[in-house]
Amino acid sequence: MKPIELGQEVLSAQGQILSRSAMRIGRRVACALVAVVFLLFAAISFHGFLWAFFISVAGLGYVKASLCVIGVDMLFVVIFAALAAWSIPDVVEIEARIRRDRKLVELKQSIAVTAVTGLLLGPAGRFTGRKLFSLIRSFFSHSK
Repeated sequence: MKPIELGQEVLSAQGQILSRSAMRIGRRVACALVAVVFLLFAAISFHGFLWAFFISVAGLGYVKASLCVIGVDMLFVVIFAALAAWSIPDVVEIEARIRRDRKLVELKQSIAVTAVTGLLLGPAGRFTGRKLFSLIRSFFSHSK
């Protein structure tokens, strides 16, 4: 492939990686927001209910009932914080990374071949080729 096409492929793969990473980070932020919302709603809405439940049904005292309410709140916080922290790249992102890496290797090889070809076919290459050709011709020519 030509270096420009390889560069376009590399940029395409990198764009796909960035878009997938942004989606993954967006999901993490959304889960973190849900964790915060649950923390607030749990603190406001369920505290009274749970506190009354632990006092009347479980027969706990006021302090133990309050500690149980805090424990339930922390359980929700831990669950959703773990969901927010858990981030695995999806299959498309992994394939895009592999494609980008392969195209980068091809791009480097193509640029190296282009540079060598430019040296051989450029002015320095023509000058060296003429001198080498004249040296070989003089070696095989008959001089009297």
